[in-house]
Amino acid sequence: MRLNLRTALAPLALTLLSIPARPQQPPQQILQIGALNAPTDVLTQDNQWSSLISVLSNSDQDLYIEDPSTNAWLARNAQAFVDRGQYTITLVSFYKTVHACRADQIRAGFSDAAHVDACNNYRYRIRQIAVDAPQNTLTLLFSAMVFSGGALDASTIVRESRTRGFSGLDADSQKALSDTTKLAGQQSHSYIARQQNLH
Repeated sequence: MRLNLRTALAPLALTLLSIPARPQQPPQQILQIGALNAPTDVLTQDNQWSSLISVLSNSDQDLYIEDPSTNAWLARNAQAFVDRGQYTITLVSFYKTVHACRADQIRAGFSDAAHVDACNNYRYRIRQIAVDAPQNTLTLLFSAMVFSGGALDASTIVRESRTRGFSGLDADSQKALSDTTKLAGQQSHSYIARQQNLH
């Protein structure tokens, strides 16, 4: 008996057609964008929106940090800052030019054409860093690129635990980090004082 290939494959084709396609995961919105494309809020590691505070601005980019005066940030960081001078914080780079994004990619070790050209699609970079102020070191815990509308590009997520010294940063970044540490310290000390007054 000769097997009719078309008849034999028909049930398979019907089975494949009836398998529902897996829905495409929509990109996660991680930034809220305000006037002139400036980011206004960031989704933090607590999965809560936090307003952003500018710590650096030049012709190429603005650098923002999550607000260290929020209860969520202080509950996570204040005690460690007061005890050991350590804290973690989310930073957002807003690229005003493609050049700034490309320079950032190259500094991060992504100098190949694909990564440099990808800057045509990105407007922001989000990072989470751990800072040890007494040791003058920082550790990049998480980094990812963000599209113009504020959605995270999950394919660009990098998780590290490499520690580097403040001295390896450019002058702008050193000043931004110093200002961030000062602000984090003020907020942490007043939070701990408030907590002690409650007891």
